[in-house]
Amino acid sequence: MTLPTLALAAPGTSGTPGWTLRAWREGDAPALAQHADDAAVWRHMAEGFPHPYTPDIARNWVERGHADFGGDNWAICIDDAAVGGCGVHVGSGPERCNAEIGYWIGRAHWGRGLGTAVVQALTARAFADREVMRVFAAVHAYNPASLRVLAKNGFEQEGVLRLSAIKAGMVIDRVLMARHRPGVVGGVPTLPVCRTDF
Repeated sequence: MTLPTLALAAPGTSGTPGWTLRAWREGDAPALAQHADDAAVWRHMAEGFPHPYTPDIARNWVERGHADFGGDNWAICIDDAAVGGCGVHVGSGPERCNAEIGYWIGRAHWGRGLGTAVVQALTARAFADREVMRVFAAVHAYNPASLRVLAKNGFEQEGVLRLSAIKAGMVIDRVLMARHRPGVVGGVPTLPVCRTDF
């Protein structure tokens, strides 16, 4: 299945005009390997993000890895060239009211507002599902830049997940950031009425 292009930034909406989120395609593998094979990128990613990020790993991702990973995953592009990746994963069962977002951008494009624009697009995509009431991201506690990006998009800190993940053989803290659908209030379910007049 080919995913649609999600967003095209108008000039001035980020420091990087001409960016898009689009489906991964075979020709993205060299650029993916170039940008992802960076220890500074890897440091902020989940433990499963490979390092080194080889051309074979990149080819696997664009061919089938992004689909096997689950959720919807897109290439972050500038002038149609892949410079990062992102995705939305909607929960299932009783957690289907949640959507988790994730994103990474090649170091050459940090600090230009691109991350803020990408999170805006991902959040809008998640909330397009009318069952989604909460969009969240768990960020390594030592990544203040990502925390700022989320805060700029209206995400609030829900808590610190102490000693909640392993990275490079070390146990780390993560910060749980979330944004909620406006106007929705949590409720308390009522107990079902049991018949006793059999």
